[in-house]
Amino acid sequence: MDPAGAEEKADRRQMTLEALADVDAGRVIDHREVEAWVKNLVKRVETVVRQPD
Repeated sequence: MDPAGAEEKADRRQMTLEALADVDAGRVIDHREVEAWVKNLVKRVETVVRQPD
């Protein structure tokens, strides 16, 4: 494995361990809140990108 690939793999492992620690500590966002946020973004984009009739 090339050194860059090994470094990327180590970085990903570290990020995964940090994410699991966040979950264990209860630092998460409710799925429904994320869905509401995404729907709000979609509405904004549709308003800005709306094509003329």
